[in-house]
Amino acid sequence: MSVQMEDWVQNLCNPNFAKSIKPQTKKDTLYPPGYTPTDKNDEKSTANLSHARPAVDLDALQVQKAWQIALQPLKSLPMNFFMSYMSGTSLQIIPIVAALMLLSGPIKAIFSVKQAFKPVLGNPRTSSTITGAILLYIIGQCALMYIGIRKLNQMGLIPNTKSDWLAWEPQVNYNGGLKSVVV
Repeated sequence: MSVQMEDWVQNLCNPNFAKSIKPQTKKDTLYPPGYTPTDKNDEKSTANLSHARPAVDLDALQVQKAWQIALQPLKSLPMNFFMSYMSGTSLQIIPIVAALMLLSGPIKAIFSVKQAFKPVLGNPRTSSTITGAILLYIIGQCALMYIGIRKLNQMGLIPNTKSDWLAWEPQVNYNGGLKSVVV
């Protein structure tokens, strides 16, 4: 009993067979619903048009990206405020570290503003709009720092009352120079 091999199996490694296959025409090919094929000439003309974008679109995209970067700290305000509220005011390591991170993170972000806005800087047509976005970014970072300072104050770690500075207050003699009768 012999096994009959399929035609494509016999000609799998035959380079002449690949040349003898005729490509299907567009009329014979079934396309998925919603797809309409275009000619090769049409594809080249649309490719040339897509590469020649006007500069106004790129400027608008840069401005949009700058505002997205600027709004990131403001979007994280509610979450950070809620986390600050939920961590409590006890003097434990987790609330203290969370409050210090709310201070150190924005400080680092303010000093690296140019790095954050690096993808959109350098275009003179959009520099005034991007400057406004940078200012909003800094304001958002300052709001995050305010949450951290407020948290440290609630825990009593910021010395802002008179009782925190008693060591430097001059001593007051309430005797007025009177000697006590009790020895």
